[in-house]
Amino acid sequence: MFTCLLVPDFPVQAVLRCEAEDIREKLHRSPVAVLDGPANLPKVFALNDPARKLGITSGMTKLHVETCGGVLLRTRSTELEDSAQAALLECASRFSPRVESTGPGTIILDLVGTQRLFGSPEKATCKMSVSARKAGLHVRVGIAANPDAAMYVASGFNGITIVPAGEEAKTLAPLAVGLLPATPEVFEILEGWGIHTFQDLAALPTVALVERLGQSGLHLQKLAQGRTNRPLQPVEPLPEFVESYEFEDAVETLESLAFVLNRVLHEICDRLNEQSLCTNELRLTLDLEVRQIRNGKDGEQYKREWKLPVATQNKEMLLTLLRLDLERQTFAAPIKRLTIEAVPVKPRIAQGHLFAPPSPEMEKLEITLARIRGVVGASDDEGVSCVGAPQILDTHQPGAFAVRSFSSAGENRLSTEAVSTLALRVFRPALETSVELTGEAPHFVRLWKKYRRVLAAYGPWSSSGNWWNEATAWAREEWDVALKTLEGVAYYRIYRDRIRERWFVEGVFD
Repeated sequence: MFTCLLVPDFPVQAVLRCEAEDIREKLHRSPVAVLDGPANLPKVFALNDPARKLGITSGMTKLHVETCGGVLLRTRSTELEDSAQAALLECASRFSPRVESTGPGTIILDLVGTQRLFGSPEKATCKMSVSARKAGLHVRVGIAANPDAAMYVASGFNGITIVPAGEEAKTLAPLAVGLLPATPEVFEILEGWGIHTFQDLAALPTVALVERLGQSGLHLQKLAQGRTNRPLQPVEPLPEFVESYEFEDAVETLESLAFVLNRVLHEICDRLNEQSLCTNELRLTLDLEVRQIRNGKDGEQYKREWKLPVATQNKEMLLTLLRLDLERQTFAAPIKRLTIEAVPVKPRIAQGHLFAPPSPEMEKLEITLARIRGVVGASDDEGVSCVGAPQILDTHQPGAFAVRSFSSAGENRLSTEAVSTLALRVFRPALETSVELTGEAPHFVRLWKKYRRVLAAYGPWSSSGNWWNEATAWAREEWDVALKTLEGVAYYRIYRDRIRERWFVEGVFD
C-alpha cells in the first residue's frame, strides 16, 4: 500500500507556518490569499477555501482583492515553501524509509513492512496526520495500491481516504479531469468531447483514444482508471562530509594540529572522490580546553569558514589554507577537539582556450591570496575586505566600490579590441578650489594658485544619495570645463559639494 500526504493550498499553508500555533489555526479558517509577481502588479497566486467562498480567484490583482474586503494578503515566499516541504518530508520519513518528494506539498511513501511498527495503514495515517499538524500543516491522506492512485485520491477527497485493491477506478470516477497532467490543448479536446470526469475518460475506447491523442492519451486513461504501476523515486539524503578528532592530550603546537588536519582532510577528500563530488566551502571548528565555566558553557570554540572560488578535491591546497589561517591565530587554551565539514558540490567542468595564454590555476591563486591576507589583513577598520576583486556598487556616488571574493563563475572576458576613449585622471583627494560664477555657470576657476579663465563649461549634472543618513549623505553639482593654461587648453571636472558649500577639482581629462 502506498500513502500520499498532500497539503492543500500549499503556498498559503507555507506562509502561515511562521505564525504562532493559536493564531495559525484561526487564520486557516479565515480567507487568505498569497500574492506573487512584479511589485507594481502583484496577482493572486494561491488562496484557501474561505477566500474562494468570497469569490476570490487566482490571477486577480491586489487592488481587485482589496475591494472585496476581509481577505488577509500575504506575499509568496519560496524560502518558506522549501521549509514547509522539508518539514513534510521529515514527517513522512519517520514512518517509512522509502519516501518520494513528488511535488510541492505532495509526498508519497511506501508502507510495506511497517505494520509491526505503526499498526494498520489506518492507524499509521492517523499518526501521520497528527505529526503533520504538529509541524503546522493540514494534510489530506490517500492510500491505494499504486502511487498515482493514492495521489489523486488525496487531491480529490478531504481527510483520509483508503481505496481497497481493485476499486481504484470506482473511487476515482467522480474526480475532475483537470487534476490530470495534460496540456491545455488536450484539455480543450476533452472539453470538446464532453469529457469532464475520470469516469468519462476511463470509459472511452482505448484504440480510438490512442489514434487521436497518441500514447499520452493512453497514459491519461490509465491514470483515470487507477491502473498505472510505477516505482517510487525515494529521496536520497545528501551525504555529510564531516570528520572529527578528539585528542587524548590537548595540543598547543601547530605541527601537532597540522598532522591530524592532514589525515582528516585526506579522509574527506577520498570520500568526495569516491562519490565524484568536490567542495567549495570548508568549515573548521576547534574546541578549546578551558577548565573554567564561563556564561554557563564549559569550554570555548574557534570557528572559521572558507568559501572557495572553485570546487576542488585538492587536499594539499585545503591544508595550506588551514595552516595559513591558523598561523595567524593565538588561542587562549590548548585544543582538545577539531571538526572539519566540507559542503559537497558537483565538480566544475572547464575547458581551456586553444588560442589564449594559460591562466594561473585557481587553487594556487587562492593560496596566494591567503598569504596576502596574512600580511595586510582580511579587512580594514570599517569591515571592508582588503583582498579580492573590485566590484562597482549600484549607486551614483562617485568612487563607491566594494571588494568581493574571486570566483570563476560567470566570468566575463574583456574584449581585446583597442578602443580610443577619453579618460578622467582623478585627484585623490580632490583639490579644494574657489570658483567665480557668471549667472550659474563657472567663469573663473582657481587652479595651482592662479585663476584660470573658463573657455567653455558643460553642466550642471546634479546627483545625491544616502539622504536618510546625515553622516553619509552626499550631494554634488558637476561641471566639465575647458580652462586656459600656459600649456594651452586643458579639460577638468569640477563639482560643488552642496552640503558643505565648497568647490573641488575632481580630475583632469587625458
